[in-house]
Amino acid sequence: MRGERLLTMTLTLLLVAGLTYSPISAQDRVEEILAEADTWIISDTTQIFSFIDDCNAEALKMLKASPHWESTYDDLSFLMSIDFVGDPQMDNTGRMYYLMRITGQTMALFYSDEPMGFPHQLTPNNWDDAGLHIGYYVVHPSGNYVLVATHLHGNENYDIYKFNRDGSFKPLLVESNIQFRQPVFKNEDEFFLISNDRTTQTLVKYTLSTGRVDTIYTEPGWFGPGDYFDGKVLCTRWLSFSESQLFIVDASTGKAKDLTKKGLYYGGFFTGDGRVVTQTSSLSDAEEFLKFALIDPQKPKKLKLLYDPKMDTDEGFLAVRKADAVVALLNKDGYSQLLAFDLEGKQIKTPRQEIGVIIGATPASIGYFANDAGDISYGFSSPNTSPSAYSFRLGTERLKNWASASTFGFDFSNIKVQLVHYPSKDGTMIPAFLYVPGATKKNGQNPAVVVYHGGPPAQSRPYFQRNIAFALSRGLVMMFPNVRGSTGYGPAWEAADNLDRRFRALEDDIAAVDYLVNEGWSNPDKIAIWGASYGGYTVNYLAARWPEKFACAVSEVGVADVDYELTHGDITFKAGWEKEYGPVGSELTHQLSPIFMSEMIKRPIFITAGFYDPRVFAGGPRRYGYLLKKLGKDVMYYEEVETGHGAGTTSQIVEQYTRSYVFILDHIM
Repeated sequence: MRGERLLTMTLTLLLVAGLTYSPISAQDRVEEILAEADTWIISDTTQIFSFIDDCNAEALKMLKASPHWESTYDDLSFLMSIDFVGDPQMDNTGRMYYLMRITGQTMALFYSDEPMGFPHQLTPNNWDDAGLHIGYYVVHPSGNYVLVATHLHGNENYDIYKFNRDGSFKPLLVESNIQFRQPVFKNEDEFFLISNDRTTQTLVKYTLSTGRVDTIYTEPGWFGPGDYFDGKVLCTRWLSFSESQLFIVDASTGKAKDLTKKGLYYGGFFTGDGRVVTQTSSLSDAEEFLKFALIDPQKPKKLKLLYDPKMDTDEGFLAVRKADAVVALLNKDGYSQLLAFDLEGKQIKTPRQEIGVIIGATPASIGYFANDAGDISYGFSSPNTSPSAYSFRLGTERLKNWASASTFGFDFSNIKVQLVHYPSKDGTMIPAFLYVPGATKKNGQNPAVVVYHGGPPAQSRPYFQRNIAFALSRGLVMMFPNVRGSTGYGPAWEAADNLDRRFRALEDDIAAVDYLVNEGWSNPDKIAIWGASYGGYTVNYLAARWPEKFACAVSEVGVADVDYELTHGDITFKAGWEKEYGPVGSELTHQLSPIFMSEMIKRPIFITAGFYDPRVFAGGPRRYGYLLKKLGKDVMYYEEVETGHGAGTTSQIVEQYTRSYVFILDHIM
């Protein structure tokens, strides 16, 4: 039955694509190859590394023979070495901490005692040699210590180190197969956090003075703490990307009580009198944006409107408990605007920030922070402004610049970006950011790249991207769509790609290519499509479904088989993914899996994986690359053996971008 179903679907897709059907079942061949691959692709270490080594050697031989290799590598080596500054956090003593890449291969944690003061490095440079990267850090309000989370080669199994104010440090929680995340302080000696073994998540309490770990609460699925007050831990339970629920755990008994109904809640914080502030869609109509609400834990599931921003807000916000105030970021067409208000809903003064983006430096951070005194710190950049760390005192308009990244004299002022809207197949207008080299004319002959963001719930935003400077210097038109399912445009837009509506979002994706052609910017022989993570999935699907519309494709750490991804790696969010894609083994997940349309691929495709990737299990892209090679497709496969979900060190970043850009330039220039 399964083979008949696959064959029927293949015939339908072939007819839609205008292809000729061969009497020999393409689907039978695909399944035969996959069955053989599954005997070793994730279990036979010798054969795995033989395949990786052979593919990597073949890819590098071809890429390094390109006339574009040397100049691309040299230019990107310079651009990507430009310093990075981000994720500033200020303690109650006024010391500012921030992540910066100025020494070594990866970001290190620094602090300064005054704006633009001397940067003192806390974390050691030898972590680079050991393959340790900083995933996130949390400053204790007292300023006496900092918790720093590290992970090996990007595997996101975070370990916790404690750095004292004098620079001394020691490991607290180091378990190779456990992810420790979301620390929430109870006091100076105790904090709560999540222990995740990739099958079960547990809320635990760590005591510094004894080194003891106490289990507080566990449940299936994905959840995490956000705040602590008066014996209670406030948690968010994520049922999918567009459905969540707040609940409270009693820290002494481990008993949990739901605080809200199921809906969409982006976390919460306790106020000074024990109420909870949350950001939710539960007080909004279908097309409205999220609003801020107050909840009395004594009267759970009752929401009181606190503030309606009337535009999208970035996920996450800050509560300044002693000031009874809330700080959030408005998201206006991808750009950030500061917002602050009190618990009566009255707006509080904030500085006027130039046009740009406030964004976190790592996937585990939101990019801004508040201490108890009401000092707000944040990381900022724009297409023309290198990353910087700022702070201001709540209620004032004066900004302090604590640290800025050097550009080593490179001029980024000529990078121009415009917000455009283009029609999808059903007429829905899709927003996108378009970067065009200065002298470009609409003659249909310009090389162009459409870049799809990860997620699915994420957003392409106009922040400082050094590789775009390289792309524009090569005459590439760059387009970044925010199709249905993206964040930044309200909960209805974010949920608009769930289940079978994902086909519409994929039509949004290919319509971006049509826009470049219809507007006269380019033509199919000069357009590349490129994406990583969910963007890689998008590329995989488009490469099979609409191969005639572009010249080549780059899929970095992307999903090809939905069911395979949902049953391997971290399965704690499996139920959430099923609400987005459909149940494992369903007809829908099968139709959404490009691996079963592999015979329809006609254009060169570059597929990558990260050996330690905890998000897109490396066996997935590896399996897809092997399949395409066996089918005789024009495929290049490369698996980085010391990275996770993307490059981590400067040299890895340079090499990753060089490989992808050279592949693209070879096919569209």
